[in-house]
Amino acid sequence: MSEQKNEQAKQMVKGLRGQSKAQVFKVWIQVCLGRVHNAKVGEQRKDWMIYDIIKAQFDKEVADQVA
Repeated sequence: MSEQKNEQAKQMVKGLRGQSKAQVFKVWIQVCLGRVHNAKVGEQRKDWMIYDIIKAQFDKEVADQVA
């Protein structure tokens, strides 16, 4: 099961890295921030947003390994 989670997370990371920073920002807002809408895309780093998304979808251990 853990290997399957890692593979799913790797695919998600690959897909997110292929998107623009603005697209990743939109996903990050939905997945990680919920109702908070005062974040600005220019203030964020794409890699950190990807890590946060993977951590929210899977867990910290998986995010540490693949993101």
